[in-house]
Amino acid sequence: MSYLIICTVALAVSGLTLFSGFGLGTLLMPAFAIFFPVEVAVAATAIVHLSNNIFKAGLFGKKADFRIVMRFALPAAIFAAAGALLLTYMSTVQPITSYTLAGRICTISVVKLVIAGMILIFAIFELVPGFEKLAFDPKFIPFGEELFPDSLAGCRATRAHLEPPF
Repeated sequence: MSYLIICTVALAVSGLTLFSGFGLGTLLMPAFAIFFPVEVAVAATAIVHLSNNIFKAGLFGKKADFRIVMRFALPAAIFAAAGALLLTYMSTVQPITSYTLAGRICTISVVKLVIAGMILIFAIFELVPGFEKLAFDPKFIPFGEELFPDSLAGCRATRAHLEPPF
């Protein structure tokens, strides 16, 4: 039953992001984290994200501005790999503490703290009204990729909150 729920959520969220252009990681990673360890949830989200991007490229690729795509995609690929390595390293660090909740042993790890912190920061960005009006010239796209890299996405698949200004 849990596989049916996971697949249904992945399909529904992918469909929603087809129209919104972002939000796949924001919605999908927490849903996956309910069923999988955080590291697996991030990796599963990345797989769905890649599949969704390939699907969208097939549908809309002819209308894309390839200068923008390449200026964004090349740094994204590099920083995604760096983020995956960082996530791998953080997942090997021993848990900071553990506790029991409703008869279940729960742990607080570095990965979970980083992801929780990023969710908090992104939630604050959503609440600041001026952020939605922020925009930069397209020539700054590679700099935006370095300021808000996929290494963050590799840790938490929600970089989309920081992409719209670029």
